[in-house]
This record gives sequence, structure tokens and C-alpha cells, in this order.
Amino acid sequence: MVKNKIFIILSTFTAFIFFHGQALKFRDKNFEKAVLENYDLDQNGFIDKEEALKLTRLFIVKKEVTSLEDLGLFQNVKMVMADDNHIPEISVKNLDQLEFFSCTGCKISTFNGENLKKLTSIYLDNNLLEKISLKTIPRIDQLTLSLNKLKFIEVRELKNLKHLNLEHNQLQQLDISGNEALQTLNVGGNKIKETDIKKGMNTDVTIFGTEP
Repeated sequence: MVKNKIFIILSTFTAFIFFHGQALKFRDKNFEKAVLENYDLDQNGFIDKEEALKLTRLFIVKKEVTSLEDLGLFQNVKMVMADDNHIPEISVKNLDQLEFFSCTGCKISTFNGENLKKLTSIYLDNNLLEKISLKTIPRIDQLTLSLNKLKFIEVRELKNLKHLNLEHNQLQQLDISGNEALQTLNVGGNKIKETDIKKGMNTDVTIFGTEP
């Protein structure tokens, strides 16, 4: 009986140590290094699950990061700033607490955002974006994609979008007929006339930068 109790106590203690002390595995070593510099709360040289769950703001600017696959380790993150890295492809999915995402100047060519229930702001200026997909992001109201290479973008599903900046891309037409909440649209630096923009019933939007 005593042996059984000792075994149970030791098993419980081992499980506790395993959960609270197991190092998470990162795919991008520079991402891991950046996180360790600022978010290793117990200073033990690695990030465990408990520390990852406590992290709500992630700043990894100018850290030579090449992948954001490790974002999935931080399920409670609300703000991500990953500007001035080199990340050709980005996929951000299933982060239920994420509200703000910025990755400007990162040489991104493809961006995929999906199932981000609380996300309200995306900043992807000054990249090499040619493809972008945004699905199941119901709260987004600010989308900034200036200084990229977009020839097409689908935004009609973004029903709460208020401010859209598409300056200096390669757009020749745009459909905002589903964006009834849209207040401002900037298309300066594109070869696009106001007649090339399908507005539908949205007559209140202020449009900047169309060609004569």
C-alpha cells in the first residue's frame, strides 16, 4: 500500500515536471533565439509550454527570422511584430487570440491568413507580395498592403473592413462591392481608374489615388 502511494506521488511529480519543464521545439533557430532573449521567464535557457502560454506580445523585429511556423506554439499571442526579416512565405492560422499582425519589409511573396477570429489589423507593407489569401477573419478593419506586387486581391469576405491601403501595387481592377463598412481606400501608384473599381451599393467610401 505504501509502495503504491509512493509510486503515485512520484508519477504525479514526474508528470508535473514534464509538463512545466519540457523544452518546446522550434523550427527556426533565429526565431527561438529572439524569443529566448526576451521571454525566457525563468532564465533556464529554453521555452516551455507554460511560458509560451503566458506570452501575449511577440516582438521579433530585425532578428534574421526566415519562417513563422513557430507562431503556432504561442496560442495566446495577441500582437505579433516581425518586421524587417526575410520570410518568403507566411501562413498564419488558428490563433484565436491574435489581434494585430505586422510583417513589413520581409520580402514576403505569399501570405495566407485563416481562422483568425479576433484579428483586426494586418500590416504587410514593403514586401514582394504576389498572392494573398484571407479567410475566416471576421473582425479585420485595417488592411495595409502598400509597396507590393499584387495584381489581384479578393477582399469581399472582409465584411468589417474599414481601411484598405493598396498603394503602389500592380492592380488594374478591384471589387469592393461586399465591403459595406469600408470608409477609405488608397490605390495610388496603381494603373487603376475609379471606373475599374466595383463598388456596388458602397457609395460612401473615400477613394484616393485613382488615375484620371
